[in-house]
Amino acid sequence: MQAEKWEEAYLAQSQDAALGRMFRGIIHNLSGVIQVFSLHTDLSGMMLDKAMAVLEQMRQTCPSPEVDTLHDLLSRRADALSQMQSRVRQSQHILQRTLILPEFRQVPGGVPYTVNSVIETEVEFMSADSTFKHKVGKKIVLAEALPPLTRFQLELHQIMHILLANALEAVQGMEGAEVVVESIKEGEGIGVRVQDNGPGLSSEAAAHLYEPFHSTKLGEGHLGLGLYLAKTLISRCGGEISCESSPGCTSFRLFVPPEAMQA
Repeated sequence: MQAEKWEEAYLAQSQDAALGRMFRGIIHNLSGVIQVFSLHTDLSGMMLDKAMAVLEQMRQTCPSPEVDTLHDLLSRRADALSQMQSRVRQSQHILQRTLILPEFRQVPGGVPYTVNSVIETEVEFMSADSTFKHKVGKKIVLAEALPPLTRFQLELHQIMHILLANALEAVQGMEGAEVVVESIKEGEGIGVRVQDNGPGLSSEAAAHLYEPFHSTKLGEGHLGLGLYLAKTLISRCGGEISCESSPGCTSFRLFVPPEAMQA
């Protein structure tokens, strides 16, 4: 009974952590987009100021209706740009004030989503890690026309994050590091593969892969619960997880069952 309580408490905590991580990923990516807008609106503002100064000189030295018309057009564009800059600053302030993620609800018979959207979102979120973004080659191969899902969305987000984080750890510090993510149709269900070109698993690590608190990196702040959680969650979804590993290649495969497609 105590073991069941521990497991339920841990799963609940891990889902809270997953929500927080998803939220940080959203904020990170939105911040990047807004920074680009901010930079280009500021640059456009400086260019417009210079253009307006040149036109004003032209109006003084050689006035003409054409110069007056161009000056009027740029003045109106400058007003519109000022409004855009104000909105960009407002968006930056909103992101800075945002501290919590609204409750993520699994609506019964809920809003359809796709495995591909989960993969794309988690890859984007993982790109908040500079090593993953800049030093790891990423090959994403997504099957077209996969059936929509209606259940287990949060669970699949958690599992994908665990597998991507596991792959990133496996290739840390490597030259030519690569992670491959693939989705395919498998019978009535959907398959997902996450593969890395790290050193591979030792026979001992492979033998205890999904056991809780078993990790080769426990001394580095790792609890050894990631793959245990992934297996627990995919089992709750009615699916399966498997692993194949050899020197230079480790591949995790998920099977998402038809049940996930039912309301």
